[in-house]
Amino acid sequence: MWLYQLPMSVGMPLFIVIVVGGSCGILLVLRRWVRRVGGQGEEWDRVLSYAVGAYGVFYGVTLALIAAAAYGNFTEVDGIVLDESSSLASLYRTAAILPEPQSTELQQQIIAYTRNVIDVDWPMQARLEIPVETDANITAMQQAIAEVKPTTSAEVLYLEQSLNQFQLLVENRRERIALTHLALPNVLWIVLSVGAFLNAVLIGLIEVRNLRVHLLMAGMLALFVALLLYAIAGFDHAYAGPIAVTPEYFQDLLDGLFADEP
Repeated sequence: MWLYQLPMSVGMPLFIVIVVGGSCGILLVLRRWVRRVGGQGEEWDRVLSYAVGAYGVFYGVTLALIAAAAYGNFTEVDGIVLDESSSLASLYRTAAILPEPQSTELQQQIIAYTRNVIDVDWPMQARLEIPVETDANITAMQQAIAEVKPTTSAEVLYLEQSLNQFQLLVENRRERIALTHLALPNVLWIVLSVGAFLNAVLIGLIEVRNLRVHLLMAGMLALFVALLLYAIAGFDHAYAGPIAVTPEYFQDLLDGLFADEP
């Protein structure tokens, strides 16, 4: 989608101009016909007021529910990314108390994995592609843990903790990757698009003598609809676009916990 290729400072104003301009264009097209047909009494205003009122409730509730669902998906992905980075930090801490040389090997693979998530996985997920490059890092971590030969009861406990944390890491990673294509169904976008068009049509059917007042009213309503639609589109694909989940949690690990490692 072209909207995801533009920064917010460009994409949002451009989208607003398109929606508001389209709404005002529909108004101008309908205005002459409305003045000819609608000026025949109070029946037009009464029927139109019922239609606008009912439609406003239905479309407003629909917009609110879909916006909440899109933001809910966004926060779900962000939470999964946080969980994955937290499991990495826990595994790194536990690896430090495992016997050598597996301790150093495991920590190095954790750092390499973190860097690859930032440099390889994230750009691919931003393009809505499934990343596979970090599979090798996961396999290397598994091998390092499997090669640990505990000689004391404490080391047995540390190995068990490492296995549990590694399993949690694998589960969180799988969830993060599986949600790459998480998005609203196409049918909902059809509902939103048709709804925005009908909203502009109903506003254009209102009989207002002053053209400037009519355009101002239509523009203000279209502006709000455009902002909501842009926000929904921004939250729709959590890894893509100007409003996206970033790898900041992993970068925090590199800048903090892993900072002393090469």
